[in-house]
Amino acid sequence: MPEMFPEVQQSTVIEATGYATLALNAHGDRLNASRAARWLVTRRNAYGGFGSTQDTVVALQALTEHAAGGADDVDLTVTVEAGGERKQVTINGDNFDVLQVVDVPAGTQATVRAEGRGEVVVQHVTRFNLPQAQEQGEVFKIDVDYGTDQVEVNDTITVDVQVTFNPPEPLKAGMVVLDIAVPTGFEPVRESIEEAVAGEPQMKRFEVAGRKVIFYIEDMDPGDSISFSFQAGALYPVRARGVASQAYSYYNPEWRGETLGGEIAVSGGGE
Repeated sequence: MPEMFPEVQQSTVIEATGYATLALNAHGDRLNASRAARWLVTRRNAYGGFGSTQDTVVALQALTEHAAGGADDVDLTVTVEAGGERKQVTINGDNFDVLQVVDVPAGTQATVRAEGRGEVVVQHVTRFNLPQAQEQGEVFKIDVDYGTDQVEVNDTITVDVQVTFNPPEPLKAGMVVLDIAVPTGFEPVRESIEEAVAGEPQMKRFEVAGRKVIFYIEDMDPGDSISFSFQAGALYPVRARGVASQAYSYYNPEWRGETLGGEIAVSGGGE
């Protein structure tokens, strides 16, 4: 597949190629399906996924069905040589769908050779540590403001959220997870959350888990900023301490940011 698509369209191209791979396999065109599958593999990240949840689901389904279709015709011995070491992996119909991991010495050239019949996918991942951490700010700058420090039972507060993506490299964030904490003694108002999600095209869905509201934002570009609000209702008298909210990239969890909200006191009202 030619390199003719701008970065902002990569998720769409991956998803479309996944559907094309499924269609080619359904029509018995293994040759062209293999070409599409090989292209998909070259776009996979070190964690096995792609740029967003949607393209990852479609692409992995396509690769899985393509691999299953050739399972009966796989009988291969894969040899990996690096740094004077030699390791072999046998792949056949019994283990074709099992991930095989081979560690090789750092700083050496690796040679991979396959003998037998069938297709296999090889992915090379390099991880390294820097001798000293680079000085840089948080990749996600997140601000959560509850608007007040004193309310009464049955009052409603507005939770204002702003998140900005400032990556160390000019790369898209893929799927971003916002984990917004609601203070002790409060309950998020679901209708207001639904309105917030409906008003922001990049927010695909949300989950309410106790006093946390988890938002899923797709395809944030470097410098992108998203702001929204939702409500939470005070349930009972309490002096709530500050709670932590965070944002992180689903596919690059080390890209993250965190903030701590202020304390809020809930009084008993007319009691």
